[in-house]
Parts: sequence; structure tokens; C-alpha cells
Amino acid sequence: MPLELLVLILLFLLCIVIVFVNFDLSIYLLLILSVLLHKELFSIYQWDLLPIRFLMVSYVILAFYKLIVYLIKVSREGRLKAIIGEMKQPLIFSLLLLWIIRGLSIVFTKNIRASLLLYLFFTAVTVFGVLFIKYLIGNKEKILMIIKAYIWIVFVLSLFGFLQFYLYTQYKIIIGALWNVPDNLPRIGSLFWDVNHFGALLAALLPVVGVFFLISDTIKKKLLYLMISIPILVILLLTNSRSAWILAFVSFITFVSILFIRKFGIKGVITVFAAIIIISIPLTIEYSNRSSPFRAGVKQYFHYRMDSFDSHLLLLQGTFQIFEKYPILGGGYGSFFEHFSKTKIAPVYFGRDPAALNTRVPAHTIWGEALSETGYAGLSALVIFLGFGLLPLLYVSIKSKERDNFLISGAMFSALLGWLVAGIFYSYNSEFFWILTILYFAFGYTVLPKDKSIKEVVALFITSNKFIILFLCLLSAFLIFVSLGKNHLIPWDEAIYAKISKNMVVSGDYIVQRWVPHEVWYEKPPLYMWMTAAFMKVLGFSSLAARITSALFGFASVLLVFKFGKYMYGKTAGLISAFVLLTTTQFLYYSRSSMLDVTTTFFITAAIFSYWISKYNKRMFWPILSGVFIGLAVMTKGVIGLLPFGIMVFYEFYLFIISDRDVSFKSLQNLLITFVSSAVIFLPWHIKMYGLFGDVFINKYIVYHVLDRATSAIEDKGRPFWWYIIVIKVSMRVWFLALLGALPVTLYTLAKSFTEKSKSAANKKEIFLLIWMAFIFMFFSVSTSKLVWYIIPFYPAASLFVGSFLSKIIAWASSKVKFMDLFSFRLISIYLLVSFGLIYLLYNKNLVYTGDLIGSQARLIQLKDEKFGTDEILYLDKIEQPLALFYTEGAFELLEYSNLKNKILWHDGISSFIFITKESRFNSLSEQYPNIKLEMKDGDWSLGYIQVKK
Repeated sequence: MPLELLVLILLFLLCIVIVFVNFDLSIYLLLILSVLLHKELFSIYQWDLLPIRFLMVSYVILAFYKLIVYLIKVSREGRLKAIIGEMKQPLIFSLLLLWIIRGLSIVFTKNIRASLLLYLFFTAVTVFGVLFIKYLIGNKEKILMIIKAYIWIVFVLSLFGFLQFYLYTQYKIIIGALWNVPDNLPRIGSLFWDVNHFGALLAALLPVVGVFFLISDTIKKKLLYLMISIPILVILLLTNSRSAWILAFVSFITFVSILFIRKFGIKGVITVFAAIIIISIPLTIEYSNRSSPFRAGVKQYFHYRMDSFDSHLLLLQGTFQIFEKYPILGGGYGSFFEHFSKTKIAPVYFGRDPAALNTRVPAHTIWGEALSETGYAGLSALVIFLGFGLLPLLYVSIKSKERDNFLISGAMFSALLGWLVAGIFYSYNSEFFWILTILYFAFGYTVLPKDKSIKEVVALFITSNKFIILFLCLLSAFLIFVSLGKNHLIPWDEAIYAKISKNMVVSGDYIVQRWVPHEVWYEKPPLYMWMTAAFMKVLGFSSLAARITSALFGFASVLLVFKFGKYMYGKTAGLISAFVLLTTTQFLYYSRSSMLDVTTTFFITAAIFSYWISKYNKRMFWPILSGVFIGLAVMTKGVIGLLPFGIMVFYEFYLFIISDRDVSFKSLQNLLITFVSSAVIFLPWHIKMYGLFGDVFINKYIVYHVLDRATSAIEDKGRPFWWYIIVIKVSMRVWFLALLGALPVTLYTLAKSFTEKSKSAANKKEIFLLIWMAFIFMFFSVSTSKLVWYIIPFYPAASLFVGSFLSKIIAWASSKVKFMDLFSFRLISIYLLVSFGLIYLLYNKNLVYTGDLIGSQARLIQLKDEKFGTDEILYLDKIEQPLALFYTEGAFELLEYSNLKNKILWHDGISSFIFITKESRFNSLSEQYPNIKLEMKDGDWSLGYIQVKK
């Protein structure tokens, strides 16, 4: 028998004996083995068969033995239901759920061997996790002893890291994990295999070490923890691990934020982030200076890392492309590489890193791995498990009055949150990650006050306004801002508004708008262009700068609708309403476009919300604020901004009909105040423009772009009266069905109660929303000229209507369900609703996330300026004028293909001639005229020029 095999067997038997005979000792052995991960040093018998694996299998055997004994015992005692009671422990339940879903996902694997091996690893982790959860929860001192032991182990690893550094820098000797980076300091990995994993362990323990320093009651202990922390911190820096640094930075900011929250409430968080911004400003300014030594130092230090950073971004794109194909259960746990190899982004990645073809590259992201390999179900299970573990720590860190408990819990929560943020760019499929995670989770459950159940803690956070707003912020930010500037601007409107904003920045004239040089543009007021110009000053003349205004107001509109829905119907209705609006495809699409309509919709909705508040809050502030928002809406899209007045007037008329006491001279006074405050906002610019251009401004700004559009089908925009029903159906899609269900039910209820005055008054909310929707719909339907995006102001009202209806259905259903409490039922209902909405949006993503339709043309136009300069004229075959105006700084001429051929035919052969045309047309021209040369082909388009005599 080979010696290594004999050692393997003896080690395995030793692990089994220790686990069965002395479980406490096995835990400390586990900590030691969890850091002996260098495959060259510690693999036994075969590659990657490390000592830690034997101990983990021993835990599986122990758990199986205990399970058999337990089952025999409860069956004899007739207590089989006790098994269900054991499973109800939240951490155990959620961990087992994650294990089951990862197992089910293997159905879609493309590498069954790799998937089963990884699943066996996670099975061992799950078993170990269940054992540790049962063993540790309730034993605070035991948990702290284990964590302190881990800290000592990491301290020794750090000292070994100094030895590595010394041996390499003095003698060029490499032992263990050390990455010698040319012209830079080596990256220290101690006895780990992956330097980033080592850095993560250091960064995850460092906050706890710092807290132990703070809570130590003697100088001797404080000096001890200071002595431990300094080498750990220095070696963390020497790992040069960006993911570990992210972990450390996020954990530090989170911990400081928790302390400020305890002292100052939510203002504390604002203070922390304000401080970060203030500190960042001089650094950003210094880095933006191209001659700055600081900039040179940063670029020199990080340039060798940029390929790695870009590769991680490509992997993230790949994970999402796999998820798009396998949205429910993913492509199979452990099968990322095989699926990634078939994605659209894979050729780019392998072109950058050909060695990855032979190494089965992992996802390198906790979240991307979960999303791509186990789909939405697996990601949800992971979030549930992490949520059940993190919330007790957060609760204790914020609410506990025991200093030691809240400081330790705060450090653990901060470290884990930092780990999860770093996990966007790296994955940690190793035992040390799960050991530390479960230790921290167990501590949170142990120090949780006895009078607080985990259910109460979850309810406290889940139902809080801050949590709902945070959820909506994260979801909205992802759906609206991701890849916002990726595509080039689309003609006509996007490129026109962007060019006007660009001209403002270049010329300094922010009053008179110009699109085509030397021609005044009268179509719209300038507020949107002012805001876009401000972003262009900071971000440059880019698609991102052009679109970010609309994106920010789309983001704000989602939060505003939540606030509106909550004010009218409660949190559940507010959340559902905001989600419905966010996943309405046209609202989301135009939030990502450089168009005026979403920004206008925000101001209109804000004006209506302010008006609604003014009906219950008699302060003069609200009518004034409503007028300000109307004024801003007018300054964004002209007379469309006055729509709230129509809604207000019709609602006041309804109140008058039912003889409501709210209708009084005060109401009329408020409307007048609203109008005056709006006029103060929108009149100055209009008066200025009239003073400059007189009747020309009136004729073009109002007569043509308002009256003519309303009464005639100009610019081929005429549509039938009911056309917007089809538009709304296509945009709201599944929510349109809910709208169709809500309308007859609401109308029937209103008709039934209309004869009773008291009930009729109680239905004001529904009447108000109906008036809002009907007025917007009729206003745009009456107009002869119609475009898809005109109806966007309808969607907030429709979302509120649907949100109210669905929340009532959930409330009604929860009253009928007997096997589940109200909170759990509502939580599950909202989760299922959100899940359905997101998956449905994924299947219809092409309605929102389109390709770069004119990217080839835009890039070639820009390439012409770069290669040939701006003095040479550029001839453009079948390319839209707005595109040319925005993307070239030089002269250009738009022409048809026949005219292009004539110009080439009669070209003198001496002067320069540069043109862009379709690839097929270019090929035809180059066959006829051999002196035509290709500069660049991009997609179906070609940039060519005539080679002239020198």
C-alpha cells in the first residue's frame, strides 16, 4: 500500500475518532485544518484532497449516526412530529432549503461529475452547519472561545506571511502562497491556496479583534489584541486583494454607521456618508488632474490589475446570460464553466484569458454563482438563509443595551455584510467561509433577548419603512442604472435633447436652445436640458450623461409612488404600487432613455401627491409645493405640466356633487395659490423667450407644437381614439389584467355605495384615482397626434390603483387562511408577487433592454473625427441628422446612395473624400472604384475614404 494512501486512511480514522470521542477538540482541529489549503503543500494522495475534507466527512458520519439514533428514539416514543419541530429552527430550515434547491438544480448540469463533487462538499457544509447550530446556539462563552482560537490561528498565519515576505524579498524563495508581481510588492497568501481567500479571512476577523480590544477590561488584554491586530492589518495590505479590501472598507463603514445610528438615529448614517463624500472630493479632484503624482501612483499600482478587474466584469455578464437561459433553477450547481463557455460573452473572456479554457474557471462571485447555477430559487434561498442569520446580529447591534453584546454583534454583522459586498466580485467556496459565517450567526441567536423571537425580529425589519425603501432603492437602481450608458443615443428625440444640452455647455447660452447650429429650437422648455447639461459638465458628452437625468427621476418616481400608496392605503399597497410601476415596461424603458416624459411624470405625480396631502393637512406649504412641482413640469414639457389642474378641478367638482364639507372657499384659495406658485416657476423663461422672439415663439412653441399636434396628425403621428388602450396593455402586460380586474370591482362597489352619503365619502380614494386615470387617458386620447411615450403620466395612477386592489386581495385571503399567521402569509404573498413580476419582466426584457441599434454608425462617426480630424467633411449615406449632429464635431453632409455614387464618380482624385455607408454598398463601390479604401468596418456599416494622390 502506498505510504500516502496509508496516511490518508489513518488521518481519516483519526478524524472519526476525534469527532465521536471529543467533539470540542474536533472543532479546534477544524479551525486549524480550515486554513491549511495550499494544494501543493497539503494535498494527500491526490490533488486537492486536503485534510479538512476528512474531518468534514467525519462530521457527516457523526450526523448520520445521531440522526439514526434520534429517529429510533422518537419512533419508539411516538414523537415523530418532534422532527418537524427541530426543522423549524430558522437557520436550519433555510440552510436545508438551500441544500435541496442546489441539489435540484443539478438536473440542468452540463458536468455531472463536477456538480456532484461540489454538491457533496456543500452537503458536508450543511451537515456541519446543522451540527454547529444545534451545538453552539445558547452558549455564548463557547462561541467566543472558538472565535478567539481562530484569531490566534490567523495571527500565526500572519507571522508566517512576514516570513514569506522576508524570504522572497531577500532570497527570492517562495514557500506557500506568494504571488510575485513584477515591479510591485509580492502578494502574500500564507498557507492558503487563494490569496483572495486569505485576505477575506483576515478582513472578516479584524473587526472582531478591534472590538475585543475595545471591550477588554485590562491594559494587558488591550495590548494583547493590539499586538494581534497590527500584523493582521499589515498582512491584509500585503495580500493586495481588492475583494478583501472591499470587505474591510465596507465592514468599517458599516460598523461606524451602526455606532452613529445608536447615537443619532438615521441622521448618523447620513453623517457617515457625508463624511465619505467630503473626503472623496479632494481625492477625486486630484486624480482627475492628469499631471498629478497621486494619479500617476494609482495608475502605476493598479494597471497590472485592470485585466483581472475587466475579467471579473465579463464573468458577471456571463452569470446573467446563464440566468436568462435557466431563470428558475439555474444551469446546475457546479456547472458554471460549461454553461459560461456557451454564452455570448465567453469568446471575449477567453480571448482575454486563453488559459481559462483549461482550468474550469469559476463564477468568482457569490451572487453570480447562485444566480447562474441555481437560478432565482437558489438566490432566494441564499438570501433567506443570510437574512435569518444577519437580522438577529443587526437587531442586537442596534437595540441591545449590553455594551459587549452590541459591539461584538455590530462587528460580526459588519464583517459579514462586507463579505457579501466583496462577494459581488469573488466567491468563497471553502470551509473557512462557512465556519465563520455560522459562528457569527450562532452568536447573534445566542445574545438575542429572550423576549424577542426571530419572527418578531424579522417582522420588525421587513415591515419598517427603511427596509422597504432600501429594497425599492436597490431593485430600482439595478433595473434602471445598470448599463445605462452602454447604448448610443437613438435618433430622434434622445440625440436632439442631448445635442441641445451639449450646445448649452459649449456656448454657455442656457436660455435660447439650439439643436442645428444658428437655428433656435422652440419645441420644449429647457429644464431637462439644463439638468442634462449639468451632468455633461461632470461626466462629459456621453450617453450616460444624457440619460442620467431621466434615470434619476424614474428612480425617484418609484419611491414617490410608494410614499403615495402608503399614505393612501398602507405599506403593502405602497410597496406593490411602486413595484408595479417599476416593472411597467415602457416606464422602465423611458426611465433609461434621454427623454422628457418620465421626468415630467415625476413632477406631475409629486404635484398631485402634494394636492392630496393638502386635503388632510391644512398647512399652506402643500398647495405651494404642488404649484412648484407643476411649474417644474411645465418647464420640462410645456402645457403637459398643467395636467394636475384638470385632475384637481374634477375632483373638487366631485366633492361638490356629494356635498362634501371639504369643498369651501379654502379649496378655491388653495387652487389659486397652487396656480400662482406654478406661474412663478414657469413664467420667467417664457416671458424672456417672448421678449426675444415675439410671435415667432408663440407660433412655433404653442400653435404648432401644442394646438396643431392636438388637432391634426402632423409628422405621421395620427392614431385612433382608443389606441392608448393597446399601448397600456402592451406596457403594463400582466398588471393590465389586474387593472382590468380592479376597474369593474371598484366601479361596482362605488355604484353600490353611492346612494349612501357616508359610504360615498369613504370611497374618495378610489374616486380620486379613477379621475386621475380617466383625465390623463382622455386628454391624450382626444389628441389626434399620439406617440407611445405620451401616456407615461398615466402609469403612476394605474400602479396605485392596481397596488390598492392587490393589497386588498392579499388582506382578504389572509383572513381566510387558518394554517398561517397574518404576517407570514402577507410576506410570502408579496415575495411570490415580486418573484413573478421579476421573472415575467425577464421574459420580456427585450421590451426594455434593447441592443445598441445605432452603435456601429455612432462609433464610425466618432472614428472619423479621431482618424481624419474635424476639418474634413464627412458624407453620410442614410444616417439620421440627430446622430451626426451629436457624435461629430466636424462638417457633414447627409445624402442618398445615388448621390454618394455621383460624388465618388466625379471626385477630382486630389481632395479628401470620407464617407460612411452600408457594408454591402461599400463593397459594391470598392469593386467599381479601386481607389476606395476601407478604414473600419463595424457591424453592417463601413467607414471608407478615397485614396488621393500626394
